[in-house]
Amino acid sequence: MKMEIEQLPRAEKSEVLVIGGGLAGMYAAIEAHRAGRSVRILSKGKVGGSGASLVSMSVHRFAPREPGLREEYRRRFLASGEGEQDLRVAEMLVERGADAVEALREFELPLEYRGMDTPSGTYNYLACCKPKRGRLLTGALRNYLLAHTDAVLDEGVMAFDLVKAGGNILGVLAERDGQVIYYPADAVVLAAGGAGNIYRYTSNTTDLTGDGYAMAARAGLRLVGMEFVQFYPYRICTPRRADIFPDIFSHGAVFRNEKGERFMESYPMKELENRDVLARALYRQERVYLDLTACDWAYLERECPNIADMARRFPDQPLEVRPMAHFFMGGIPLEPDCSTEIRGLFACGEVTGGLHGANRLSGSALTETALFGRIAGREAAATGPAPRDREAETAELERLLAAIGGPERVGELPDRQLLRENMWAAASVERDMEGLQRLMAFLEKTEEQLDHAAPRPLRQWLELRNMTAVSKAVTEAAIRRPESLGAHYIRK
Repeated sequence: MKMEIEQLPRAEKSEVLVIGGGLAGMYAAIEAHRAGRSVRILSKGKVGGSGASLVSMSVHRFAPREPGLREEYRRRFLASGEGEQDLRVAEMLVERGADAVEALREFELPLEYRGMDTPSGTYNYLACCKPKRGRLLTGALRNYLLAHTDAVLDEGVMAFDLVKAGGNILGVLAERDGQVIYYPADAVVLAAGGAGNIYRYTSNTTDLTGDGYAMAARAGLRLVGMEFVQFYPYRICTPRRADIFPDIFSHGAVFRNEKGERFMESYPMKELENRDVLARALYRQERVYLDLTACDWAYLERECPNIADMARRFPDQPLEVRPMAHFFMGGIPLEPDCSTEIRGLFACGEVTGGLHGANRLSGSALTETALFGRIAGREAAATGPAPRDREAETAELERLLAAIGGPERVGELPDRQLLRENMWAAASVERDMEGLQRLMAFLEKTEEQLDHAAPRPLRQWLELRNMTAVSKAVTEAAIRRPESLGAHYIRK
């Protein structure tokens, strides 16, 4: 696909351009609009109807305002990061998370707030939808966005390269229906995190192919903590897919293997072990099933109606569970103001790294979007336009377009599923150095094959390029860390 720069379609320049239509991106867009900026959102799928936020359980956990409870949350949050967190942003989440989630009330979201009773009063610690479905949350925020802002929603658009010159962001290149379009902007908020689809098994939606990380890396930004990938152990895969609310294990539910054994019996916290420990225990079984025999049914109906309904509809089918690639703790280093090393480029949500460290505490991801998504939008809105060197801008666009190639490329695309299977086999729940080295050789070969492959269909080529780049980033980081830490586990 070869294109002359004069033929490149250009959208109208945005003052703030948001990449990603999940919660972090929508919060950023709302804040930028409130600051009086023209806002455009680019989203691969429907804004509020795609991405990781959509399939979350809508649960926001945060440090209660009561000093003792807040200190306990701080201890657990910092312990989960195992020394790999940036304490500046970690402390921000602890200190300001409650206020950020309480502030969501203004958006008329269907959140139910839950509190802890103490001698000094009741303090909220959690907010979620009822039932716990992320789509209820994202759908409501989309409705607010449409009703209260004039943001332009460009859906079905895949941003694939950041355009910069002289250290300043100028906009992004994106693909829509096989056509490349240039979206110039004064400021860009990158909120396109998640890359679960580099693995064979994932809880993510199919649009999460590592686009944000790959764009950042190609633009010269550093990525941190990419070896830390969380594999979610609370996911039913058959007869239907559904997330398991961990609290049901305090109400009688248990995991059993193919032999009927409760294999978590010997662990101190049983099925409520840290996610990385539990994921490894599940990974080592031939089959794992959710046993609801002793579960408090009234509790199940109230808190997990989808699982109760599944059990009723399929009484003769066991509820099979498998750990799945779920969340990337690594990414662009998160700054307190969400800035990056490129002036005018801001990042928030899962595309950033440093907040969670080596592991992520349950329920903290959505709280992160509520806090840092709004910060990113405000800071982007406060960024004035950089001087534009048209010659440098044209040269950068030509360089980025040349990387896609043209008619001289006639090779076939690499096998996407093979990449996912190899990543699962060598760089998922358990890893070893020999397997990682073999995986790296495979990824380098895949990258070489991509360089000679015809970029048709264009989106498939772009996604596979991103998946390969992120797979290499994960593998390289894993090789650099020969000892186990948090979600990164090296078999000896």
